[in-house]
Amino acid sequence: MDIKKLIERLDDEIVKTQEGVEQAQSLSRLKEIYTTYNGDDKLVSSKDIYERIKNEPEEFNIKTGWSNFDSIIKGFRLKQLVTVSGITKHGKTSWCVSLTEKFKEHNPLWISLEESPEELVRKFVDRKQEPPLFYSSEVNTLYQTEWIETKIIESIAKYGTKVVFVDQLDFIVSLKSESHHLAIGQAVRDLKQMAKKWNVVIFLICHLRKADLYKNPDLNELKGSGSIAGESDTVILIWRETENINGEVVSTNNTNVSIQANRRFGTTGNVKMVFENGTYLERDFVPAHQRIAEFEDF
Repeated sequence: MDIKKLIERLDDEIVKTQEGVEQAQSLSRLKEIYTTYNGDDKLVSSKDIYERIKNEPEEFNIKTGWSNFDSIIKGFRLKQLVTVSGITKHGKTSWCVSLTEKFKEHNPLWISLEESPEELVRKFVDRKQEPPLFYSSEVNTLYQTEWIETKIIESIAKYGTKVVFVDQLDFIVSLKSESHHLAIGQAVRDLKQMAKKWNVVIFLICHLRKADLYKNPDLNELKGSGSIAGESDTVILIWRETENINGEVVSTNNTNVSIQANRRFGTTGNVKMVFENGTYLERDFVPAHQRIAEFEDF
């Protein structure tokens, strides 16, 4: 027998045994520490959570005043991220502007990146209408989530803002990015965290991929990343009824507002609305093939 190799093997076993004992002692000490751990992220039971929630005051709930819509959504809540999307020129921004009027008591903030706040207001001037009350930056200096957060903080501090509109996602994430999908996911995640951190509702406007003009879009057509639907508490898709009349594409003011994801209650559905005099009204309508309304672009 090779005595030298035997001694080396015994030495290795002794070292491993000592390391095992030390590791076991360390694990034991860790378990002792965590038996009294009381940090913010400590483990609690579902019953503890239930007892806390049922004794909380009634949750802050923002209703739109659209009865059919509210019956599905059951109100927007603070800390939520709501995504609004649809085909280009089908009224995403117009619909959110209508919400702005309904949420005026919550001093809405508009992060208007696709068009300037002046362009947004000028449309009301052209129609000789008073714009809804909202706040926005004089100029947009940065197109990044970090800058958006500074504006949210400023609006909360100055005006007590509870509702934020971000128009729109493509201006936050560079289209030239090699990891565009990952960047979209991170941007949406950042906005969701802002909603929770600053106790506001954030409405995020984003585009669809190329979609069929003649039918309602769905979640699969959200442009960029599945993270948009995954991170959002609610996803709303806007579609203006479209017909091909003698080879010409005609969009009417008849609009389908489709709630396609609703994490809180799980209820989804479609609400018929009509875009009239610069705002959306909850109203049934005659289908486009029966009556082609005059196209009204916001």
